[in-house]
Amino acid sequence: MGDQGATGRLSPRRWRILSYLAQHGSATTLDVALVCGVSRLTAHRDLVWLHEAGLVRRDRSAEDRTHTWWYEVTAEGTDVLRRALTASGRPVPLRLGQRSYGRADALLFLPLVEVSRRNPGRCELFQWLAMMDTSAWLRQHDLAQLRADGYGVWLQDGRCLRFLVHVDRGPSGGVVAEHERATSGLGGLLAGYRRADRLVPVGAVLLIAQDAEREERLRADLLREPLRNAAATTTQQLLYRHWPDDQVWQVPGESGRRRLIEVGS
Repeated sequence: MGDQGATGRLSPRRWRILSYLAQHGSATTLDVALVCGVSRLTAHRDLVWLHEAGLVRRDRSAEDRTHTWWYEVTAEGTDVLRRALTASGRPVPLRLGQRSYGRADALLFLPLVEVSRRNPGRCELFQWLAMMDTSAWLRQHDLAQLRADGYGVWLQDGRCLRFLVHVDRGPSGGVVAEHERATSGLGGLLAGYRRADRLVPVGAVLLIAQDAEREERLRADLLREPLRNAAATTTQQLLYRHWPDDQVWQVPGESGRRRLIEVGS
């Protein structure tokens, strides 16, 4: 398609899919089904329609045995969104259509959306900001030195937790000595908070370590030099095996793990 008539036939759900891809980078059919609260088949049909309209592109890795399609917004799709936002008087998000897929989206955002859908009325991911929007939010609070991967507001059982999340990307730099692998790159996760002269306006800072050894080093660092804000750690492996609202979060100085809503209480 790729014509103006096609964009005029965009349903509200297809506008939402286009907006999600433009602000979160690439996504699978299952991701889109979760975000929109529809079946996988419905999400597939919408994505195929958007692809044929030239508003999204798709690709899959030859090394992926599941042959999963990953969808991204095209330059035309981005332009359609930008014009629609401008015409309605709404702000155009930073780097619309140029964002990369975020680890925090995969580890927290999408799983918490799924938990919300499985427990309607009991819990809800009330708000989520991807990395770029989180940076803008931090600048508004004069905290430009922080580099978080996401900001969220989680509601559960009548309680509310506002949090920032940081994902450990593993050892930084080129060649890293074996004895340094457990600590390399971890200091950057906490440096911004230690330069801040006041509390960050969230209930908790969540730190997702690459593995158990790096989580232990993070916890030891937080015990030696606590942050002004409450902090909690977990690992990527735990989040792969459990829902992120479960008892997977460890507060420095405690032996057990807390549920997400209990962090910062």
